[in-house]
Amino acid sequence: MEQFKQPIIDHYEDELDIFQTYLEDLGYSPHTITCYLSDVQSFLLFLFHKNEKFISLDEVSSKQIQEFLRKTQKGKAKTTRNRRLMALRTFFKSLVKAEELAFNPAVDVEMAKTEKNLLPTYLNDEELRLLFQCIKHDQYHIRNKCILMLMGLAGLRVIEIHNLNTTDLIRDEHEPGINVLGKGNKVRYIPLPDALFQLLLEYERMYRPTPKPEHQNAFFLSKRGERISRRRIQMIAEETFEKLKSLPDFSYLQNKPLSSHKLRHSFGTRLVREGVDLVTIQELMGHTNLSTTQIYTHVNNKQKREAMKNSNVLKFFQ
Repeated sequence: MEQFKQPIIDHYEDELDIFQTYLEDLGYSPHTITCYLSDVQSFLLFLFHKNEKFISLDEVSSKQIQEFLRKTQKGKAKTTRNRRLMALRTFFKSLVKAEELAFNPAVDVEMAKTEKNLLPTYLNDEELRLLFQCIKHDQYHIRNKCILMLMGLAGLRVIEIHNLNTTDLIRDEHEPGINVLGKGNKVRYIPLPDALFQLLLEYERMYRPTPKPEHQNAFFLSKRGERISRRRIQMIAEETFEKLKSLPDFSYLQNKPLSSHKLRHSFGTRLVREGVDLVTIQELMGHTNLSTTQIYTHVNNKQKREAMKNSNVLKFFQ
């Protein structure tokens, strides 16, 4: 199947070039551009195999888009469907603006409804402690421990781990930390616990492979001396989660949707539990809007109930 993929994509080369240029001109991040292009390419492959021929994009209907979304939705979150739809909407919009198409067939396809204020999945302190102990003891143990701890104890995203450079380490013995390149190419400073910073230095000094010239500054490297891929970072987390779930006392986690991003949720949740103010958490996690940070405040509900339960208001009713 793979050998037939490229000729199909090449047939729509001009349209894909218009789309990519449109995304770049609007300032979309490289990661988003890659995801959107992948989604659109998947749709173009779907069209070809369904019709057994190339069809002109001005023949595409909203019905075909809905069918594509339905067939690729199995086992996926509603947010994934919405991202694919947004990619297609933007793709056809770029072609309309370039006067390649007269209308956008994706605008009439509705977004899937997602639950608002959905509580984030996270690991409690004991689960997180055991997760770190489940990291495979091989030649990559220290590297992988650094990666998972940066997500679980400092709130870094997968893409931020991927982007981390040796020059991002702030080597101040009194205030060690890192500069993190986040969404929208914004850099934020994160102070690190000394134990975590020392672990990063240990990896750099003793376990970091010799980098290839073009990957000289990359902090986390593959065995080939190349910047570690985003997919490999996700796999490290997935493999470690599976080991945690296999422990006798943690089988209840089997039905919990755990992923690398849930380590970031665990970080945000722990900060709220410890009473850190939301603005500080927003800064540490690199959230653009405070409303995003507020999803972690659910952990205070128990504390709120206890506070109200113990509040002596009887004197006001006498």
